[in-house]
Amino acid sequence: MPIPAISLTSSTMANMLEQLRALTVPQTGQTPLVPATAWRSDASGSGFSELIRKGLAEVSSAQAASNAEQRAFAAGGPEAPSLAQTMLSMQKSDIAFQELIAIRNELTRGYETLISMPV
Repeated sequence: MPIPAISLTSSTMANMLEQLRALTVPQTGQTPLVPATAWRSDASGSGFSELIRKGLAEVSSAQAASNAEQRAFAAGGPEAPSLAQTMLSMQKSDIAFQELIAIRNELTRGYETLISMPV
């Protein structure tokens, strides 16, 4: 059985691109899913472990929000998010998770370097 061809006009593609651009720019009153300040320590002098806990909490909340949007999109209710919103949410949580893994790898590499140093 042949696969039907997908026909997208340039106006449809331009419309989808415009929707994606509108979703990537935070609108007034909205906060980004993973704030840029999540990985910076605050002025109160919180320790390194608190910084890691905050990062884990941000990644966890990003993944929970992504899962909720996926379920809402799959349910197809009247207030379900669009496909673009759902995909954007999934990408945000994936990037946050990859960033957390990269930080873990750097910490592990630093620990291994310190352990292998002669005393």
